[in-house]
Amino acid sequence: MHWSAATSGRDEGTADPASDAALARRVQLGDREAFECLARRYLRAVHAVAASFLQERPDVEDAAQETFLRALEAIRDFDTKRPFAPWLYQIARNVSRNHLKWKRRHPTESMVAVEERVAAADPSPAAGVEQSELREILSAAIAELPERRRTAFRLVDIEGFPATEAARLMGLTPGAVRAHVHHARRVLRGALAPLLKDGG
Repeated sequence: MHWSAATSGRDEGTADPASDAALARRVQLGDREAFECLARRYLRAVHAVAASFLQERPDVEDAAQETFLRALEAIRDFDTKRPFAPWLYQIARNVSRNHLKWKRRHPTESMVAVEERVAAADPSPAAGVEQSELREILSAAIAELPERRRTAFRLVDIEGFPATEAARLMGLTPGAVRAHVHHARRVLRGALAPLLKDGG
């Protein structure tokens, strides 16, 4: 069973907790198609959570796949009276953290780093260099954000989830999510300030 952001087809949305509970109960009774519905519904969100920890697309895909497999294995113990989204979020968070720990213990040069070295070795317009520098600064600044702030920023500003949906997934209030996003934007603006002063 494979779930991919590129091949998942229609995003079913995450706006119906009652429907989540009904689908989860069906999965507990052995209905695998019900789990496919849940996986499609939360695929983008799970990828966004994984991407807030992991930089490389293959790592994000692996973490998302493992998240859904773990959820399928654990769903018999899931209390359907509780919200499904935060339960899945915690699994995605734990799986992504473990992947990140493994990556740090087994460092390899990332594809991003390889591409940047190739680009640096090949003469290119100044604009390309500035864009590369901008990406590096933004990536570093995002990586330094606290975990919840980083995830909220990715869900809302990068993936385009409404604050209410990000809040439901993360088990926070919409106000807390908006505050995390606001603080993340402020940090990123600060990181870019030197470039802006230089006319970058």
